[in-house]
Amino acid sequence: FEQITDRGTYNHSYNGKLGVDYYLSNKTTMGLVYSGFNNKGGGYSLGNIDIFNAQHALINKTVAVNRNIDTWKNNSLNFNIRHQLDSTGREITFDADYLSYNGNTDIYLNNAYQNNLGQTIAKTDSLLGRLPQVIDIYSAKIDYVHPLKNNAKLEAGIKTSFVNTDANAVYDTISNGVVMRDYNRSNHFVYRENINAAYVNYNKALNKKWNLQLGLRAEQTLAKGDQKTTNVQFNRNYIQVFPTAYIQYAANEKNSFVLNYGKRIRRPDYQSLNPFVEFLDRYTYEQGNPYLKPQFSHNIELSHTYKGFLTTTLNYTKTTDMIQQVIMQDDSKNETFIKQDNIATQQQFGLSVN
Repeated sequence: FEQITDRGTYNHSYNGKLGVDYYLSNKTTMGLVYSGFNNKGGGYSLGNIDIFNAQHALINKTVAVNRNIDTWKNNSLNFNIRHQLDSTGREITFDADYLSYNGNTDIYLNNAYQNNLGQTIAKTDSLLGRLPQVIDIYSAKIDYVHPLKNNAKLEAGIKTSFVNTDANAVYDTISNGVVMRDYNRSNHFVYRENINAAYVNYNKALNKKWNLQLGLRAEQTLAKGDQKTTNVQFNRNYIQVFPTAYIQYAANEKNSFVLNYGKRIRRPDYQSLNPFVEFLDRYTYEQGNPYLKPQFSHNIELSHTYKGFLTTTLNYTKTTDMIQQVIMQDDSKNETFIKQDNIATQQQFGLSVN
């Protein structure tokens, strides 16, 4: 296969944000913020696929025309309260958020088949697709700050979030002018996720030279995926702990050092979990992976700053279940497709001078 595709895209985006704060007293403030966007776009591509034999002699070719129209809307609402408990710096904050995303992609794919002389050898086939997706996110959190004696500070908080996604991809094929539902490509996917988290941070200036900060965050994840078209489900329930540590040492007026460590998580985005199929042409497409797992990384970093302007940093990161885009083949159908997968463990060493 030798495939060359020229593609053009367009996009119009409209964004808005409106907020208001109300001061109940000199210690308590309430806020309400609305934001949203409306994105409309699309694309057009023309693909020429030449198919050769083992001796690289042209056998036949396919001309693929692909059009798509995309719409993506968002509405977000945040309510927040901040209350100062006393003059020492003790305060408590509360946030509640609701976000909704509503998107749709309409796809039209037309494939024309020719021999090596450019003559039609088979009837043109067409594929129509409608890929709607709705995402609703609810979250709430409480954070507390408590100054302690001897230049120390304690911070703690809890958070919960709920995510509901519903995506129903419907594909139809057109053959001899007759529209027929393509059940092999259509897919209805529903995903539910609940994350509960709690954290605590402790910060203390030990003396004029040493500063210490320690943190710990625990997360519980409950997730359920349901491919209603194929009646395939999966459930996940796991708890992860994420420690952090930060140590700063000011050796003198010219030299200071920082050593820090942290464990992080990168969750798959909802588009990558969605098992929709989006075609480039008859032989090439992109597909989501509902079985993607989060990737975890451990990062340790040592930096030195000279005279406040020259910083040299050494870092090391180890990432497990790394999420990466991979190219795969379905030999039985002569198809190539791209998807995200957990493919490897990665170790990275770095040196930077700023």
